[in-house]
Amino acid sequence: MLKRRGLIALGALAALPRAAQAQTVFHLPDPAGMRVFLHRPAGWRPDGRVIIVMHGLQRDADRYLAEWAPQAEAANLLVVAPEFSRALFPTVASYNWGNVVTQDLAPNPPEAWSFGIIEKVWDAVRARTGATRPGYALFGHSAGAQFVHRYLLLAETSRAEAIITANAGSYTMPVREVAFPSGLGGTSVDDARLAAAFARPVTVLLGADDVDPNHRSIPRQPGAIAQGPHRMARGLRFYAEARSSAWRLGVPFRWRLETVPGVGHDNGGMARRAAEIAVSAPT
Repeated sequence: MLKRRGLIALGALAALPRAAQAQTVFHLPDPAGMRVFLHRPAGWRPDGRVIIVMHGLQRDADRYLAEWAPQAEAANLLVVAPEFSRALFPTVASYNWGNVVTQDLAPNPPEAWSFGIIEKVWDAVRARTGATRPGYALFGHSAGAQFVHRYLLLAETSRAEAIITANAGSYTMPVREVAFPSGLGGTSVDDARLAAAFARPVTVLLGADDVDPNHRSIPRQPGAIAQGPHRMARGLRFYAEARSSAWRLGVPFRWRLETVPGVGHDNGGMARRAAEIAVSAPT
């Protein structure tokens, strides 16, 4: 009977879609209990490309991973989706804003910022999968894009080979006359840090139809509203402010701006173009 049950279980596993069989999850030791979801295509090898995908406001890393599965298979891309759960990161400030400040805008010390978790995730993934590439692509959508572009501006170390910020609802503009989180005022980001950020291979990726000013989850803080009526407008302004800041500093600017036709506020809709960017990033 046990043998028969075992055969049935193996048969059921074989009947699962390949994408489902490719998905696994593990826990980080620090922060304790943090879950990390993986999608590993059958054809992926340790020298293959890797992308870390940052989920949105709902903290649904598993759904993000599922929406990325077709792109993972098509591009032979190992997809990593860390879960910044509400149990570990209960506020907008602790996730979207990188824990640089509290929800009441009191500054946190740099050692409390959450950006360093990305490098811990990368080290754990390399140990678990045998990945040999020195770096990864980093993608964030919506709240995840808020995290990603602030990571770009404020994190001291990063092994990201490409950074893609998609459909953020609000931005930290690279200006010092506006206080964080809407600007860099009150942070330690100096001209050298800004120059390094502008030299990174960054894509500001915007859904052409992400233009609803009344979207249920669009940030409505005064600083966010001042950036534009909807996510498309705010993303365009972020890119323009960054380009102008690089020009004022007289430093190279390697960022690109792209729109995805026919896509609104949709992680799955943005994933195809993001995957293409990730696999073509220079090494």
